[in-house]
Amino acid sequence: MAYSTNPNLPKARAIAMQLLIREKLPLQVVANRCGVHRSTVWRWKQKWEALNENVQLTNDNRPTRSAGNVFRQAALKWLVPTISSRPCTSPRAVAPYIVARVLELRAQLKRCAEVVWYHIARTDGLHVSLSSVRRILRRYHCFDGARKKRVRPDNPRRPHVTRPGELVETDTIHYICPLTKSRRYVYTVIDLYTRMAYVEIHPRILPGLAARVVLHARNEFGFDFHMVQADNGPEFSHYFEQVLRRNVMSTRHTRLGRPNDNAHIERFNRTVQEECLGSSISYKITTKHIQTKLDDYLEYYNFKRVHLSLQCKTPAEMLQGLEFSTLFSTYASSGSTRAKSPIIKLY
Repeated sequence: MAYSTNPNLPKARAIAMQLLIREKLPLQVVANRCGVHRSTVWRWKQKWEALNENVQLTNDNRPTRSAGNVFRQAALKWLVPTISSRPCTSPRAVAPYIVARVLELRAQLKRCAEVVWYHIARTDGLHVSLSSVRRILRRYHCFDGARKKRVRPDNPRRPHVTRPGELVETDTIHYICPLTKSRRYVYTVIDLYTRMAYVEIHPRILPGLAARVVLHARNEFGFDFHMVQADNGPEFSHYFEQVLRRNVMSTRHTRLGRPNDNAHIERFNRTVQEECLGSSISYKITTKHIQTKLDDYLEYYNFKRVHLSLQCKTPAEMLQGLEFSTLFSTYASSGSTRAKSPIIKLY
């Protein structure tokens, strides 16, 4: 790496050399104008001379002409670049023939670094570490073409949420019993506009179960889902998309390694863990008991727990206010002289 990352240093050196060479000012005067020590200007002059060692400032055919006139100074290079302080060699560097052999095996086998290292150590008998093989392959960009794309090519565009059901996020919380190592999975669904949430717990992780939870959430909320967003987990695979497509729902997936794309459902998962289930579930608690506990918490979350993002409203109040404004606009546009106040009954 360079000993200085200032991008204006080459220009400052050029100004100092022009003052010293063109205007022929004393070294101390140039140092005072540039704000550096005179030894620094002297080192800059050495680098400048090495940079322009092939430029001839004198004309041997006309010795009476003054050396270094304006015409010949036009060929000079004034910008003195910053030289990197990175060492050119290292006593512990991998030998060139080992690097060549690693690249050759990679081209032949088209396998990962572990397989290449195994063949080098067992077949060729060369002493090189696995980390060195990985570093060599990474330095020569051997993994760029095999890297999985972060965004699927058929992924639809994320909509700007303006109504309930336009974008719904779903995810799964994995619970492992610390004693028996048995697994249980909490499937969560949340609507981004109203923040209405739905939760189910199951002992298995399957695409069919994930799709069924989304359909149950749609029936529980009382409005249609237009797009469902999930991560790239195995429970949100091709069969999950097929089931939702048959129920007139489109699906989209988040980018690989970008959990912030599913920020709302990730925050709801943390809320469920902190306020309801905790960080682990014992094998002594039955799945039916946990589901009853989740149902009670959902009633509190959807009907009593206020949200700062909803201007301190509950999700039910957000949905009820939207339905009231929709029905009121329908009554007003019908031409009736008496606008009746509709009674909203949730669920």
